[in-house]
Amino acid sequence: MQIIKCICLIAGLMVLSTGCSNVRKAVYDKKNRSELASASKNTYARTPAAKEATVRSNLISTASQNLGTKYTYGGISPKEGFDCSGLVYYAAKSNQITLPRSSRTLAEAGPHINWKSAEPGDLIFFGEGKKVNHVGIIERKKSNELWVIHSTSSRGVISEDVLKSSYWSKRILFAIDFGSLIQ
Repeated sequence: MQIIKCICLIAGLMVLSTGCSNVRKAVYDKKNRSELASASKNTYARTPAAKEATVRSNLISTASQNLGTKYTYGGISPKEGFDCSGLVYYAAKSNQITLPRSSRTLAEAGPHINWKSAEPGDLIFFGEGKKVNHVGIIERKKSNELWVIHSTSSRGVISEDVLKSSYWSKRILFAIDFGSLIQ
């Protein structure tokens, strides 16, 4: 009986130790909803899609590390404080990406997409009419939630569900796919 338990334990450990080496990741074309490529985890890590996912994640992480930082008009650092585009500029620059400095010039830097199609790491723009006057970084998104990290003049750098905000929800204009800014 002891030998059977030992054999089962060894077999189980062998399955666990080799199972992860066969993990495969797939890259999908969102528009056509089809698989473009499938690769091992190690191969996937070197693809442009993986690099973009890493940059998006790092952008959100850098912005999150500055939650609570005060608002300062024209500010681009945690020490002096941030305005909305200063936070985006700092988060990108910290990840070796140079972006335009103002929300208006950022809005012209890439093709606009519907904010409902945006993903975490994309930039979201706010304003009135067609005039852009605010930008933030999409942190996470669910069917009825849109969490954005942004610097507001009244509360500094915050994370909030802008769809629940009576102020921000009616001012959402569009988003820009962050991937289009780093190619």
